[in-house]
Order: sequence, then structure tokens, then C-alpha cells
Amino acid sequence: MCDCIKEIDTKLKEQGRNTQICVAFGMSGTINQTMVLTVKADDTKREKPVKIFAAYCPFCGEKYPQT
Repeated sequence: MCDCIKEIDTKLKEQGRNTQICVAFGMSGTINQTMVLTVKADDTKREKPVKIFAAYCPFCGEKYPQT
């Protein structure tokens, strides 16, 4: 698995940015996957936004291992 998220977080920290990539942990606690942030398109509806996890690294394109 690639280290893109760790590398980008390190660069953001070095630049003094108060930012990190949002990651979610798999059920085993060992797999990191990037979670794509979603928000409601219509605030008047009661449905919650869905959680979307990337199957591929959005930075280098490497496929994440299956969870």
C-alpha cells in the first residue's frame, strides 16, 4: 500500500498548515482508506449523507487492499 496520505500530511505539517487528510480505519484496524467527504445536497431532507471510501489512492492511483 502506498504512503501518499502520510507523505501529504507530513508536507502539510512542514508548511504550517492546520490540515490533515481524513482517513478511516477498516474493521481490522490495520487498513487505512481515504474517506471522501460528502455533505447533504438538500438540507430540507432528513436523509444522512452516505460514507464513501476510495478503492484507489486519489493521489497516485494505487489500488487499496480489499478489506
